[in-house]
Amino acid sequence: MKNIALVAGGDSGEYVISVNSAKIIRKNLDPERFNVFLVQISQKKWVYVDNHNTEHPVDKNDFSITLNGKKVLFDCALITIHGTPGEDGKLQGYFELLGIPYTTSGLLQSAITFNKHFCNALVAQWGIKTARSIKFFKYDKPSVEDIVSKVNLPVFVKPNKGGSSLGTTFVKDTKDLLPAVNLCLEHDDEVFIEEYIQGTELTCGAYIRKGELLVLPVTEIVSKTDAAFFDYQAKYTQGAADEITPARIPDNVTKLVQETTSFLYKKLELKGICRLDYIYSNGLLFFLEANITPGMSERSIVPQQAEYIGISLKELFSDVLEETMRAG
Repeated sequence: MKNIALVAGGDSGEYVISVNSAKIIRKNLDPERFNVFLVQISQKKWVYVDNHNTEHPVDKNDFSITLNGKKVLFDCALITIHGTPGEDGKLQGYFELLGIPYTTSGLLQSAITFNKHFCNALVAQWGIKTARSIKFFKYDKPSVEDIVSKVNLPVFVKPNKGGSSLGTTFVKDTKDLLPAVNLCLEHDDEVFIEEYIQGTELTCGAYIRKGELLVLPVTEIVSKTDAAFFDYQAKYTQGAADEITPARIPDNVTKLVQETTSFLYKKLELKGICRLDYIYSNGLLFFLEANITPGMSERSIVPQQAEYIGISLKELFSDVLEETMRAG
């Protein structure tokens, strides 16, 4: 039996989402193969939460816990933190230092994919289309004129380093630009402004299964919120978006999305379960972003995609843990 630390929480507005994902993962991990310990971390505390909701402190020196006077060490860390420090490379660096295998992409890959500006620049270098965009820091204080001279409205104003669309605003009018920037700065110290591309929103998961890259079916996302995009409300409110698997697109477009996902998974040197998001517009596929710790709650997209091809959550998580410990 392997000891698995199921690491949830984090230091961003996605804390609750992460904890919800962890509950689903815990419920679907094979109890005959894995001893699962839910470890919740935040800036305030790192604790193991047992089945009675009793908290036990984690020793950060070696990432261990002590139960009944005995030290418990972990064979693998299953990271399900959305946002910092589980998606931006910080936690990955910590586990690297301790020599503990973990289920996500590495430190460098996590840092790059978490930073929308750098990730888009890299992907564009490989010939994949991206929307026109600009990035600036909190202290830059750009004017509306500066912004509209570089990108055309409508635009998305979003944190450069963040997820779950927290702090993201769809802006159609110049009068709404600065309020959107201010909202964004509540979540990050860098603002990323990206031109809106009208088209079909598509997303595709992938992971290494038994040593081979498995690209999952493509999902089409149709938001029904006022924001008209896959925002926080659409992602986490029942009925706020239609997630259609497989996507209602021609076979050649499905092939294009899956081949692009395979290409980027390899080129970005990703590991574990990842999800890549796109817009298909006027015969062209535009890359939006890569998620290295996608949601795993009941409503999450990757579990839907896996289920469609007959892979249960139990199999999905077992595959990832086995691959991580084999490679580690």
